[in-house]
Amino acid sequence: MSIDFFRVECQKTTNERKFGLYDAGDAAPAQIKITDEDSWNATVLNKERKQILFTAIDNCIEILRENGEMDNRCDVMLNYENNLLLVELKDKRDSWQTEGLSQIESTVKRMIAVNREYYFSFNKRKAVVANRKHQFPCFQESNVQQRQIFNSKYKMRIQFEAEIKIE
Repeated sequence: MSIDFFRVECQKTTNERKFGLYDAGDAAPAQIKITDEDSWNATVLNKERKQILFTAIDNCIEILRENGEMDNRCDVMLNYENNLLLVELKDKRDSWQTEGLSQIESTVKRMIAVNREYYFSFNKRKAVVANRKHQFPCFQESNVQQRQIFNSKYKMRIQFEAEIKIE
């Protein structure tokens, strides 16, 4: 099954110094917001005003299982220079880290299956689970194992923060 991670209608570019990633939690795709900071699920700080390609994945790009049902997907993909960030936006208190990583992992697996060369062409890859209710994670158990799995399987770092710095 083909997956189009490059659907133009799901993409937007920006070089704003500061903007928000917003997911209403309904059937609409995530979006970039410049105003209304209180509604942002994550804040992107782009001090050097780099050109960023934003792609809404959830509710915009179809990723189907073999049985035809929609697969789990993360909310957003950000690309700039030679960096790839897959972002899951949360707005809840329980299980947000594990659930968010699971959605990113599902997206990564499908991206690798469809276009392995594209995925591994990036010098840096990062999984970001952002939760505006919890700016920083409060760990009940160590996430060292999750970090090791993502690093060894996907050559990807993990970040659990609602502030994303473009460097």
